[in-house]
Amino acid sequence: MESKIRINGIEIAVKEKGSGPDMILLHGIFASKEIMNPLFNYYCNDYHVISYDLRGHGASDKPEKFNIDDHADDLKAVIEHDGMEKPIVVGLSMGSFVTLRAAEKYPSLMSRMVLIGVKGKGSISLMQKAVQLNGGNRNIDLKEMGRLIGKLLYPPNTTPEQVAEYYLGNRGSVELTNEERKNIYLSLSEYDMMGDIDKVTTPSLLLVGEFDGLNPPSESRKVHDGLNDSQLEIIDGAGHIIFFEKKDEVLDLIDSFIKKI
Repeated sequence: MESKIRINGIEIAVKEKGSGPDMILLHGIFASKEIMNPLFNYYCNDYHVISYDLRGHGASDKPEKFNIDDHADDLKAVIEHDGMEKPIVVGLSMGSFVTLRAAEKYPSLMSRMVLIGVKGKGSISLMQKAVQLNGGNRNIDLKEMGRLIGKLLYPPNTTPEQVAEYYLGNRGSVELTNEERKNIYLSLSEYDMMGDIDKVTTPSLLLVGEFDGLNPPSESRKVHDGLNDSQLEIIDGAGHIIFFEKKDEVLDLIDSFIKKI
């Protein structure tokens, strides 16, 4: 079922299905809830799963200004709106930043969290990396940006046909405008979860692809080292979106982790 809910003064587009323990899925930057479909379609058989478009993305409202704390507050509000009690939260890339920040601000909010391709501190990864690949030139059009970022997201020798197959049925219909993308960039122009990481009490699983060129394994290790209760797994042969290339392995790791509850 897809709907919109009103939280924190904005409307958020939500998809939910299934019954059982509660689980929330959070997508990465410039994406939408649809990119989490491989996990959504698997877990809705045994869990009550919610996947939503973060503010500024997809079919949700797109305020001009927001930041990582707004996203964390939205996660808390979604949980409260649906009457969830300590759900499992799985975040991909920016979604993992939001999950980690929410765990810092609200230590009893979740029972477990899975952080995929996390980075605990810095400026927005996409812009930094694309500019580096563009020889330091910040004047990058959207087509060129997409080409450069593709080098960061996927393992070496990944073909355009394989990328198209990854996204078949896993891409939302809403296209972001240049202004909306700019606002998203600014929302994460500087973020730092490492300063409060000692406040996190939520058991955590960190997953990262061997070939993640956006938020490489070294970044996940920094977060892992800062957490009190965490498990780090580096997925051989995978890039940034690990559940496209190594879906079964990723699901096995998440299953093993969340069944410890």
